[in-house]
Amino acid sequence: MKNHILVPIDLAHEASFDLIFPAIGAIARTRDAVLHLLTVVPNELAAWPYVPRNFIDDSRKQAAEQLGEIARIDMPEEIEWHSEAVVGPVAPTIVRRAVEHGAGLIVIASHDPKASDILLGGVADRVLRRAPCSVLVLRAAGGWEWTG
Repeated sequence: MKNHILVPIDLAHEASFDLIFPAIGAIARTRDAVLHLLTVVPNELAAWPYVPRNFIDDSRKQAAEQLGEIARIDMPEEIEWHSEAVVGPVAPTIVRRAVEHGAGLIVIASHDPKASDILLGGVADRVLRRAPCSVLVLRAAGGWEWTG
C-alpha cells in the first residue's frame, strides 16, 4: 500500500520550490509514497470590492495549471504525484485535504513571517497545530541537504 504525503505549495513564494521539491522527492523515494501537491487560492479574495465575478474560479484554474507545470518540470519521473488547486481558507483547507487524502504526512515550506503572521500565526504554524498527522516544516535557513 502506498503512503500518502500532502504537499501544500504557495505559488507566490518561488524560493520554497528549490527547498520543497528535493525534500519531497527524497521522502517519496524512500517511503514509496504518492504525493498530493496542493495549492489553495484564498477565498478571502472574494471579499475585496470590485472583484470580477469569475476572478476566484479563474485564479483557481490558473493556479492548477501553474502547479502542474512546476511539478512536471521539478518532479522526478519515477515518483507518482497528483496536483490540484482549491479555493478556501488556506490552513483549514490544507488540514481538510490531508484528511480526505488519508495523508500520513504533510510537508510544508515556511518562510519569513509578515507582520500579520505575528498576531495570527503563519499558515505552517496553523497547519502544524491542527493537522491529524505528522507535519514536516521546511525552512530555507540552516538547510538540510536533501539531494545526494
